Amino acid sequence: MSRSNNIARATAVIAVFTLLSKILGFVREMALAYVFGASAATDAYLVAYTVPNVIFAVLGGALTVTAVPLFASYATAGKRDEAWRLFAVFSTLLSAVLLAVVLAGVPLARQIVWLVAPGLPEGTARLAAVLLAVMLPGVLFLSLANLFYGLLNANHIFGPPALGPVVTNVFIIASILAGLRFGIAAVAVGTLLGNIAAMVLQLPYLRRAGFPFRPALEFHHPGLKQAFGLMFPVMIGTGIGQVYLIIDRVLASGLPEGSISALNYASKLILLPQGVIVMALGTAIFPALSNKAASGDDTGFSLTLLRAVKTVLLVALPAGVGLAALREPVVRLLFARGAFDERDAAMTVFALLCFSFGLAGQCLGPVLTRGFYALQDTATPVKVGVCTVGLNLVFSLLLIRPLAHGGLALANSLAATFNVVVLFYLLARKVPGFGVKKALFFAAGTAVASLLAGGAAAFVDGYLAGVLAGGTAVLALRLVMDALAGLLVFAGVCRFLRLDEYLYLEGILRRAFQRGMSFIRARPLYRSR
Repeated sequence: MSRSNNIARATAVIAVFTLLSKILGFVREMALAYVFGASAATDAYLVAYTVPNVIFAVLGGALTVTAVPLFASYATAGKRDEAWRLFAVFSTLLSAVLLAVVLAGVPLARQIVWLVAPGLPEGTARLAAVLLAVMLPGVLFLSLANLFYGLLNANHIFGPPALGPVVTNVFIIASILAGLRFGIAAVAVGTLLGNIAAMVLQLPYLRRAGFPFRPALEFHHPGLKQAFGLMFPVMIGTGIGQVYLIIDRVLASGLPEGSISALNYASKLILLPQGVIVMALGTAIFPALSNKAASGDDTGFSLTLLRAVKTVLLVALPAGVGLAALREPVVRLLFARGAFDERDAAMTVFALLCFSFGLAGQCLGPVLTRGFYALQDTATPVKVGVCTVGLNLVFSLLLIRPLAHGGLALANSLAATFNVVVLFYLLARKVPGFGVKKALFFAAGTAVASLLAGGAAAFVDGYLAGVLAGGTAVLALRLVMDALAGLLVFAGVCRFLRLDEYLYLEGILRRAFQRGMSFIRARPLYRSR
């Protein structure tokens, strides 16, 4: 099987499980909104979860980015056994450090909550501290799981790592339902159990791949210095990225009750395309980019990365415009029930609008960053990230007064767009033959198609809102018709502009449809008698 087919197959596997995870993630958010709404209890849970989430995001991304290229370099040199030995040492050290963090952090939960959300009311802050003490041990298990994800991906095993978040979401959904009786504390317990389950799921596949499950301490292992040399700059870069979340929590904690929850619900909606397609593509192409960079194949590296950028734009631009155009019916369909009232809906709709402007930036950022990481250049994304965080803080302070929580969302969008523009410029200078003009032309064409499609969807929605009245089923039907109208316009404009990546994907879908129809016609039911 060719390299491109391997990437396509891996992307499909990851996308299927990631789609399932994101569907369950929406079910989780819908259940959270139904049971707790945008309330003080929800704010407390989200503030408490910020701390383990930030630690995991900083470590998790660094672990994956370290594991894939480093394992690939050892495997290419015929040293697979030595690679496994290195990561046995690495996982032992990681476990010891994280255990120390947990033991130190639990007694200081109240102080940590104050640092993250100083504006919370006293009762909400006390509740958040209790929830944090419950969830903080999850950092150990989820970080190990992410290291295992990277090792399995480096061995071209993509299914179990993609399934890990699915398992976590199942546990959290069950705990939210238990929250009807036991309150928000049940959700914290379910989150911890879900993190443990995600790690345990990887163990049999990791053993089968060759990982030695024996504690090992070799502080002078020659690969350890290289691993930390790759890891620490990435940690700084991802840590800088997490400052976005901390800024939002700190500033939103001084806004009216429910602001943190509204930002959370809107961000989950806006990141769906990133989770389903973009992260799946980024994960699948990273081993290929690393191998091409290691072998000095500049042309193959450029073509692979350019195709990834075009694919991301083809998804992210219309998705962002569509969510902006249909923000109100989308929020009402997914969340408007139970404890989630009209005020909660209005706050979430406004946040979704402001987030939608930065969707393309949010989606392209991880792909471009992985391009730098595959080249083992971890410093450039860090430098750009520092500037981006500073810009985000400035925008947040300027916009929070006139736009409240929407200002925080808009600041995030503006900063994400700045981040991608700078990364794209620097990567184009670094990689020969990247095809900047082709990428810019494709982006412009996709933007035109997306705007026209969004206008068509909004027009159809406005018409249907006046003639269709009913409950959830009618609203869902209305959104389906809106989306179909937008999709038809988008496809027509892309064909008219002859956008190459769209035509390529359309050809794949057409051939798949033709094969499916041929298979159906070949069934006995359809044979002439």
